[in-house]
Amino acid sequence: MCSRSDRGDEVKAHQRIIREQRAAKSADADLFGNWWENIDIDIGRAIVKEIDIATAKSLILKYEWLGSMPAVVWHCYGIYFNGHLGGAVVYGPEYSENLGVWDKYGFTGRMILLSRGACVHWAHPHSASKLIRNSIRALPRRFDVVTATVDRAAGELGTIYQACNFVFAPMNTHTRSGMISAGKTITSRQMRQRFGKANKATANKFGCPVIEHPKGRYFTFRGPPSIRRKHLRAISHLIKPYTKRDPSRGRARANSCEAGATPAGRSSFTVNTQRREP
Repeated sequence: MCSRSDRGDEVKAHQRIIREQRAAKSADADLFGNWWENIDIDIGRAIVKEIDIATAKSLILKYEWLGSMPAVVWHCYGIYFNGHLGGAVVYGPEYSENLGVWDKYGFTGRMILLSRGACVHWAHPHSASKLIRNSIRALPRRFDVVTATVDRAAGELGTIYQACNFVFAPMNTHTRSGMISAGKTITSRQMRQRFGKANKATANKFGCPVIEHPKGRYFTFRGPPSIRRKHLRAISHLIKPYTKRDPSRGRARANSCEAGATPAGRSSFTVNTQRREP
């Protein structure tokens, strides 16, 4: 029976819960005990570099909500502390680009998706932001539109993308039918690829049906200031205030400022376009 619930109203995201569980259970301990306690996790000395898919996969699968790597991977990067991998990110194609969705914004041929990312429980608290910023700088120059999505079902709001100064442009799409099979989430896209259909009947036949809620989408831009401003203007009508977590009620909530206003603790639209790229 399918027991995975919609976690959208929870106070914590899935990855944070996993990190806390692994830390509490010393899940990464070996014959030498909690070996990571002797690692220098000074963020200033951490090194970000490109890594192979197998290395990224070995870390991502322990923390990833979907429990899988993307079907197509273009680039992987890791953050290292004293030679120990403390986090990984994975980049690949933005599949909706093939549908011509982004043609009118001038993004086609320039997009790349940050499709997976995770940090281990013992890494420095700022590891994710350093890893994302530095890996984006290292991407091939032709990718000047970087996007990422967040999944309400995993309790994700995109806090790390907010910290990295991405802009929030939520995807206003209808809910879809996904499924759980062998403990792994299978998206509607994956269902169509595997079974030819993505509906409740198919989910019941091969697993347990779940509802895919519309995902939140974030953008950041690279390149000269003029290019970044151009891209930002192209989606200015899509940009919304950040969604924040409300610990007192255990729910996600929209930022109190109105759409188009400046979210608290954030630069204005004009100033933001002139900030250095992540």
